[in-house]
Amino acid sequence: CIRTLRKLNHRAIMVNFNPETVSTDYDECDVLYFEEISCERVQDIYEHEAAHGVIISVGGQAPNNLALPLERAGLNVLGTKPSDIDKAEDRNKFSSILDQIGVDQPLWREMASVADAISFCHQVGYPCLIRPSYVLSGAAMKVVFSDNDLERFLALACEVSPDHPVVISKFIEGAKEIEVDAVACQGKVLNYAIAEHVENAGVHSGDATLVLPAQNLFVETVRRVKRISRQIAKELNISGP
Repeated sequence: CIRTLRKLNHRAIMVNFNPETVSTDYDECDVLYFEEISCERVQDIYEHEAAHGVIISVGGQAPNNLALPLERAGLNVLGTKPSDIDKAEDRNKFSSILDQIGVDQPLWREMASVADAISFCHQVGYPCLIRPSYVLSGAAMKVVFSDNDLERFLALACEVSPDHPVVISKFIEGAKEIEVDAVACQGKVLNYAIAEHVENAGVHSGDATLVLPAQNLFVETVRRVKRISRQIAKELNISGP
């Protein structure tokens, strides 16, 4: 992203506090700030540099969490609109969108109370998956196998994501996990890569073994993955990754 901006003769300013990433190499950007990724700090730098806009879609979870606050503060967020980022990060909104556009997913429900969550799990049967919103790398996302598991991990999920919905869905055991990384412009997918997990679904990507390109997927499965990816990108009007 930085290199493309510089090729287009834009002044590229990087805000990052992780010295282990390539983006913090001294020759990658025009200006580098080793600062925390917070709404206040980004606003300060934005105003000090008289920036034209801020790109948050290539920085991971922390910048995504700032999408709506930065927009409310008057910053020009480039790429996917903050309201559309919110639709992807908010588990309830995202699951509702999948239902609306006809993308299959396990049975799910937004948690209204612990009793409601237990009732849902009894209805669909354990195991179930607890999914907090706006969290880094699946933090507090847990597969539960009993009422005791559910109550314990619900407390953790609500603590990690107190201001956003927690969704519970049926967890399908023995399922194959497939990942798609794609880049889109105004909702149209321009490029993509499909990776296949060696382990069954339930192992986080950071700990899983992935094969790229995928080796053991049916042609129709790949077609369906691409079709669903295009549907989601269009619905969220994604511009960027």
